[in-house]
Amino acid sequence: MTASFARGTSSVARPALRRIGKVTSLATSSRPTICTVLHGRERECAQVDELLAAARERRSQALVVRGEPGIGKSALLDYAAEHASDLRILRTAGIQTESQLPFAAVHNLLLPVRDHSDSIPERQKTALLSAFGIGPGAAEDRFLISLAVLSILAEAAEAAPLLCLIDDAQWLDGPSADALTFTARRVQAEGIIVLFAARDDPTKPFVAQGLPELRLSGLDRGSASTMLAERASVPVAAPVCDRLVADTLGNPLALAELARSLSADQLTGRAPLPDQLPVSTDLERRYLDRAAESPPDTQTMLLVAAAHDTGELDGVLRAARALGVEAAALDDAETSGLLRVESAVASFVHPLVRSAIYRGATSRRRQEVERALAAVLDADTDRKAWHLANAAAGPDADVADALHGAAERARARGGHAAAAAAFDRAAALTATPELRASRLADAADAAWLAGQPDRAQALLDQAAHLAAAATLQARIAHLRGSIEANCGAPATAYAILVSGAELVTALDPKRASQMLGEAGQLAWAIGDLARLSEVSRRLAALPAGEDTGAIGAQVLMGLSGLLRGDTTATAARLREAADLAGASKAPRALMGAAAGAMFLGDDSRAIDLFSTAVALTRAAVEAAMLPLLLAPLAMVETLTSRYPAALADATEGLRLAEETGQHNPAAHLRGVLALIAAVQGRAQECRERAGVALTQAIGQRLGPHAAIASWALAILDLGAGRPREAVDRLQALAAAGPGEGNQIVMLMATADLVEGAVRTQQPAAAIAGLKQLQVWATDTGARWAKAQAARCQGLLATDDDQDRHFAEALRLHAPAVRPFDTARTQLLYGENLRRRRRRADARKYLRSAHETFERLGAKPWAEQARKELLATGETARKRDVSTMDQLTPQELQIARFVADGETNRGIATLMFLSPRTVDYHLRKIFMKLGLSSRAELIRMFLSDDTLAGQAATRSG
Repeated sequence: MTASFARGTSSVARPALRRIGKVTSLATSSRPTICTVLHGRERECAQVDELLAAARERRSQALVVRGEPGIGKSALLDYAAEHASDLRILRTAGIQTESQLPFAAVHNLLLPVRDHSDSIPERQKTALLSAFGIGPGAAEDRFLISLAVLSILAEAAEAAPLLCLIDDAQWLDGPSADALTFTARRVQAEGIIVLFAARDDPTKPFVAQGLPELRLSGLDRGSASTMLAERASVPVAAPVCDRLVADTLGNPLALAELARSLSADQLTGRAPLPDQLPVSTDLERRYLDRAAESPPDTQTMLLVAAAHDTGELDGVLRAARALGVEAAALDDAETSGLLRVESAVASFVHPLVRSAIYRGATSRRRQEVERALAAVLDADTDRKAWHLANAAAGPDADVADALHGAAERARARGGHAAAAAAFDRAAALTATPELRASRLADAADAAWLAGQPDRAQALLDQAAHLAAAATLQARIAHLRGSIEANCGAPATAYAILVSGAELVTALDPKRASQMLGEAGQLAWAIGDLARLSEVSRRLAALPAGEDTGAIGAQVLMGLSGLLRGDTTATAARLREAADLAGASKAPRALMGAAAGAMFLGDDSRAIDLFSTAVALTRAAVEAAMLPLLLAPLAMVETLTSRYPAALADATEGLRLAEETGQHNPAAHLRGVLALIAAVQGRAQECRERAGVALTQAIGQRLGPHAAIASWALAILDLGAGRPREAVDRLQALAAAGPGEGNQIVMLMATADLVEGAVRTQQPAAAIAGLKQLQVWATDTGARWAKAQAARCQGLLATDDDQDRHFAEALRLHAPAVRPFDTARTQLLYGENLRRRRRRADARKYLRSAHETFERLGAKPWAEQARKELLATGETARKRDVSTMDQLTPQELQIARFVADGETNRGIATLMFLSPRTVDYHLRKIFMKLGLSSRAELIRMFLSDDTLAGQAATRSG
């Protein structure tokens, strides 16, 4: 490696090192042995055994073990380590006093495999070294650093399976927790087991969304009795055992402490038990009482060790010496059974000991110890700053500046959660209101980037009360509006962004443009024409020169016109926005221009612009932005019958949206997934996806998202032969107000309304829908709209005109950019011809429709075509299912990247996976499709009609 992860050990620690062998045995003897603590844990041990067996078969898994203090979580991790002799074991733990130091726990975990950093992609390596404070600072996205952790573990697992043990996960520093849970969610085929142990702590919860969990409860009476018999020096009377188990709720550590502390007469029942026995929540007091029995110098040594964030023996001894305590006090601390020293690190026998001793000291004594630790950490400015902050009794400008610097360095390394904590503490130590508000805003920004929206909002609330400068107020409003837009109510977010933009229209037009652009997107989402027009006007009035702002203004003015029905004048604006966006590198500008192209029916351009935006975002590893882009990309892919690609993109987007807490984009993605499921006849999935999407969308007044979900349910009804139910849904959608429907989505669904109305003899509704579609088609020139209008005319025409209108519809469909629409027209025309007794003519169209539906996986529609074809006297041929529709969404995404020329390593980076997982899925792809090379896969990809002509979501 060009740079080492390791920290050095000073010569000051060497005298103590010579005593480690003797003292370690004393410390160890005071701890419960693994077999003792694991009485009654047969089921849990078996589950761990299954994880280890999976690793040996190169299957990766993760598990979070949860429970109260002392319940045996660490013992279960020790059991895993003891039974994994053929696996490489990596361990780390959260440390309460180190929880503000970014990537501290990950740094410790990766130390034994640090040499593998040379084998991961250079950008990932640079980001990781920067995160550890080794290389030059680089403001990298937290997902890139997390991906680097996954990559280095995957590289290390090439030689042998890995067992990663993470204890006290509730005290992990935020960036480490993010990186480790990110890794745990993505390990698949590397042979990596990630096992967390986390205490139930409402003040510091360990969030591990999407990971399986195992909750430990107290021991049963029999197991507890066996454990007490082993730990006590005398036989334990049955009534005493019953009382101890009842009062401790079977907590193993509490039972062990009682067996140690009660007298022989009390255990045998010859003397009464005390009225109050310590249950598990009182263990800290028990440990504190034991510490209080030690001499004063020993108590000081214990407090120094508790306050030291790493327990490095050198620092502990130097700080103790600064307080007048010599190294000999360490012997007494170890002899007490509370502290142990191993490998030049002082650690406590249980995490509760550390917290008990630190919290049990007076504030004055803690401040003295913190200052002593700061005095011996001159070379480590970040740790020094935190110790000084812990020692501060009130505002202190120098300490606040030092901690602000630590926060800046953490942010530059991608440690956003740690940066948020440091900025927040720096603000608390800052007396000047404006500077304090600025630091609170910094903390909020870092918390948002760390995926902590609630915390970010709370910090912004504090900052808003203090900020006086307009630029700072606007900055606070911008972040508050962005968070609200993704996680809360769009209407509220709109008001925040517009009012904030007003503050800096002249002072900072670039920020004003960004805020107004985001506000305009929200106005569109909630279907508020007045607000959309107002934002468009404000954007147009901003000083010229900002390309992104010009694109946004054109898009918003165009969307405003579409909502007003002024499609003729505003279509030109949307086309102009697409032209301007051609050279843009701003994903949001590209997204807006792409949406305009999609509404105008320029499908190819829309896909190209969306794909470019996605590619730029992937290249920047900005995972939090991807759901916003993948949702509309998947939508236009769905409209153009690219269902496998749409399913892959929407599935990936939904996973990322859930990981980053973005509920509103998740509703959009669920609506798209419901639409795909409706077309392909997966009824239960459609209803479930649509139901969740509607709940979120209507609750937050997200009209387009709600409209897509409602349309999906109508398509499901129409495909299942329930036209009346479909018409009812679509008429309700057409009548829905802002926040529950959307005019553009309804226009896209109008052909379905006309078909349902014709089938249920509602000519007035059908004619009204046709007129709306004709206006849209004429004004925008969208070819798909013209084709659908012609199809609807065919449905409503007399016998003499039906052929002409259907022929025109098929002519307009001819480029086949929307195969599902084409097949729908063929099915309706074939059905029409058969009922007019022109069976021979009908067969041609029905046969073609059936083949297309089969190829697209549109099972309900294929079944309709099969029945119609059978009625003409011809039996439909069953399609050989041997193409891409056999692949899972993730496998398809990998296949798309292979067809785009990406290597396995490149695909791993783009999809936030390890190369081994990509290789594993690629082997499955080859097996499913009967292929043996990438070249064959590329040829099949390009020859498959459902995928031909579409680029993968390019990597840039």
